[in-house]
This record gives sequence, C-alpha cells and structure tokens, in this order.
Amino acid sequence: MDGGNYVQAAQVEVSTENTTELVPIPHEPKMDHGAPILQRKLTPAERLYWEQYNTTTYFTMESPHKGSLWVHVLTLFVGFIFIYPITLVLNTVKSKWYIPVLTVYDALIVVSLVSLKVFSISAPNMYPNNAYGKMSWILLFATITHYCLAVLHCASQWISGEWIMNDTPELNQPFIPLEDLDLEAGSGSPSPSTLIDADNNNNTKNISNGVNGNKNSHDHGNAVPASPETEVYKDSAQSHSSLARDGILSSVFNHPRVKAFAEKFAPVISFLFSLINLPMLGYLFTYSITGVATGNLLGQGVRVFNLLAHFIKGGVFFTLGIFSLARYCGCLSKSGLAWNKCVIFKNQVNHNSLWYRWMPQGMFTMEFYESFLIFFYGSTNVFLEHLAGAGGAWEAKDLQHVSIAFMYIGAGLCGLITEKILSDWRFHQVLSNTNINPAAIHAGSPGYSPNPFPVFTIFWTGILMSQHKQASQISTVIHEQWGYMLSYGSFFRLLTFILLMLVPNKNLAPSRPFTELITSFCLIAGGAIFMQSTDQVVEALEYRGLTSMFTLNVNVGCVALLMAWEMVLLIWKDRLQRK
Repeated sequence: MDGGNYVQAAQVEVSTENTTELVPIPHEPKMDHGAPILQRKLTPAERLYWEQYNTTTYFTMESPHKGSLWVHVLTLFVGFIFIYPITLVLNTVKSKWYIPVLTVYDALIVVSLVSLKVFSISAPNMYPNNAYGKMSWILLFATITHYCLAVLHCASQWISGEWIMNDTPELNQPFIPLEDLDLEAGSGSPSPSTLIDADNNNNTKNISNGVNGNKNSHDHGNAVPASPETEVYKDSAQSHSSLARDGILSSVFNHPRVKAFAEKFAPVISFLFSLINLPMLGYLFTYSITGVATGNLLGQGVRVFNLLAHFIKGGVFFTLGIFSLARYCGCLSKSGLAWNKCVIFKNQVNHNSLWYRWMPQGMFTMEFYESFLIFFYGSTNVFLEHLAGAGGAWEAKDLQHVSIAFMYIGAGLCGLITEKILSDWRFHQVLSNTNINPAAIHAGSPGYSPNPFPVFTIFWTGILMSQHKQASQISTVIHEQWGYMLSYGSFFRLLTFILLMLVPNKNLAPSRPFTELITSFCLIAGGAIFMQSTDQVVEALEYRGLTSMFTLNVNVGCVALLMAWEMVLLIWKDRLQRK
C-alpha cells in the first residue's frame, strides 16, 4: 500500500470511529462562549498578554497565617453588615442595649484588625504603599474614639433620665387625638408632630387609645417615674439579662469621673458623637471596598485612576439607592424627606439661625440637595477626568468624559433654579389639603418637588454610559447593564412624581410610593455593577471564562438580600419607637 492510500484509509478509519462515538445534540457549545480566555482564538499579542497574566493575590497566596486573613474578612463583614447597623437602630430609639451591642461590635473590629496584623506580618508586601494599612489605623482610632463618645453621650442621657422617659409609655406618646387639636385659622400653632389631617382621624384615635390603654395599665393614678438607680429593680417581670445590663450601665454611668465629665461637656460630647456615629457606617463601606481592591491587588500604578472612577461613581449611586429605600421606609420624615408633607411653624423657628433665614417658603427638598450635589460633582469632575494622562495632550476620550461633566454642571444649575421657581407651588400644596393659618407657617413642603433635572441627569448618565463602547465585549455589556439600571430607576422616579401629584398627601405620614422600591433596587444594583465594571475586574472575569451574566445574576440576588435586611432594620426601628 502506497503512502497516499495509507493516509486515506486512516482518515476513513478515524472518521468511522468518531462517528460511532458521536452523541446527537441540537447545538454544540461554542468554544468562545464561557471558556477561559486562553482557550479562545487570540492574536499573538493578546496571547502574550494573557499568558503573562498573574492571578496571585493575597487571597490565593500561601501563608502560614492565611486563616487570620479570613478571620479579618469574616469579623469585618459581620460587624459592618449586621452589628453596626443594629447599633444605629438601638441608638435612634435610645435603647439601653445600645452600649452592650456596641461593645460587641467594637470587640469584633479589634479582633478583625489584630487578625489583619497577624496575617500581614507573615505575608510578603505585594502592594507597596497601599491605602488599606493606613485606613486600618484610622479605623482603630475612630472605633476607640466613637466608643468613648458613645459611653459619655449615653451617660448624659442616663443622668438626665432621658432613657427612663423613653421607657415610660405615657411620656412617649406618639400621637395626640384630633379632638384635642384645633387647626382652624387663628387657633395657634401646634407642633408638626401633632398636625394630622382629619382624614386620618380614625387611625389616630385607634393608635392613641392603644397608647392610653397601655398607660392606664401601668399608671394607677398619678404615678411618677422612678429614679435611674431604683427603676431597674422595680419591675419583677424584667429578665435577668436586663437586670444585669442595667446594673453594669449604672455602675459605669454613675462613676464619679464619667458622671462629672458627661455633665460638664454634654453638649460638646453629643455634637461630636452625632458627627461620627452615622458617618462611621460610610467609612466602613469605604474601608471594605478598599480592602477588596487591596486584597486582589487592584489599582496599582496608573490603573488606580480607572479603579477610583468606577468605585467612587458607582459608590455614589449605590449609596443613593440605600438612602432612597430608607426614605421609602419613613426615615427623615420630620424633614419632609420621606415623601411626606412637612410644616415648620414660626413659633418653632430660631430667627437667629442662618439655616431658617435661608430656607425658602417651600423648604429644602431632596431634589434641591440632589441638584446641588450634581452641580458640585460636575464642577470638580472637569479637573479629574484628565488625571490618568496628566501632563499630556487632551484626547477625545478626555473631552467625551468632560462633556458629561458639563451636563452635570448645567443640569445641576437648572435643578437649583427650578427649586427656586417651585418654592411657592410647594408651599401652596401644603395649604390646599390642611386647615392651617398660613400666617402661622414659616415654611412647608408636600415632601417632593416635581423637578425633573436630578432624574434627567441620572437617566442620561445611564444612557450615555450604556453606549460607551469598551475594549472587550464583556466590558461593553457590563456597562450596558448598569447604564440601563440607572435609566430604569429614573423612569420609576418620574412615576413617583406623577403618583404624588395625582394623589396628594393628606397628612404628615410617609406616603411610601411603591415605585420607589423599584427605583431603589435599580440604583443599588446599578451602582454595584458600576463599581465592578473597572478594567481589572473585567479582566479577572474574562481570564476565568465568566460572562457578563455572572455580574448581573450575582448582583441582583445580593441586592435583593441587602434591601430585605435594610427594610427589616427600619421596620424594627419603627416598632421599637412605637413601643
């Protein structure tokens, strides 16, 4: 047999053998779909890059104390996501469990930072001069400072009897029956917390009767609240944990030095505590995100600019979504930021305060704050877009990004002007549904302003970025994901305005438009995906063969869980306040 016939026979044999092993399927998976990058068809330059791609990170390297890193991650996650938000709720309702739970949180943070130090001693320095180490020292200092301020702040409340008042139903009555109010013109000026429209009369009576009933069961005659030292032992129904808690708190708060310091510097302590308490949550968020970047060696060299651009901008939308959900759940209703009507009476205003002097008749709405922040961000972003190429010529990409900054400046200014124009409209919207003497009102707002410019800005940001072509297909699709998310959220925010204009608020209670739930979801998910669309994260996905559906699916699921946890916390807060 000659060579040609031998080769032909071999091919027939192999073909016959392969045919017998074939399994009929409708569609074979494409090699490039979902396959690691090195298994795809690449140009020589691309293959050279990916063959040199280094997957070593602090999370994948070998270390004798690798377990300490995971202890750090776990304790930080539990403290940041679960324990600290619980302390914020307990502090809001002035619960005596605040300090004990805060102590647990602080212990977790200390354990977390010590574990990080143990790991870093044995690990090589693969990320020289990273920010995470410095931020860890700041976190330790801030945690200790915050705890000391919290103890002194609560000590001043304990000494003044504010906690005892909070636990006494008759001194914490949230509603006043409408028959005790006179809202007709010239009747005086009730406080905003008691201004409830007649349409809400039945519900108010029921709630008030429930509170009064509770009062009668505890207050036989003219009972007087007990002193802080004796009240904790008065109620035999108290649990042993409550007795132990109050005994420890009493010994700490009544310590001569703590008591003297708390009484002498109470206003300063309360101010400093308020200044650090809620912002601590924002710092924990920034610290955690920085830890993810450092642990995965992201943002080294000039790549830090791409990382910061996505993390900062995505973080803004993520935070805005969290805040929007809090507004839906009723937070900041006293300021009219929970989509609720708000009234400020003249007899409650400090006329020496610049805040009240500058306040327009229609109050400052959330749309005003958003417009101001949009204008401020656009003004600063003009100078930030060229950081990666500082010193060099401006390129078309730089100008493209700066043009977006121009949109922010223009839309922000238009929003501020629109707020000024709508001030009288907002004031008259308050008067149209309540029987209040206009002369008694310093300012009032229906809880929103039909100002389209904040929504306009977010909508066009989403649209423009969804059309922003990237170097790879997966990066382009991920940008489309968060771009469309922001656009969808803007659409439902417009529906919120329409709903409130068709069905105006009739009382001071949060209106809770259902469209805000979808808006919040879109903003949180869009912000989270925005943060993950940075170049190095996309490269990590491509190298491992993960598609754009990975980011979408994982983020949608995690965001739904996060929203559920936030809503549970805020519902729990409302329940504690009612009790």
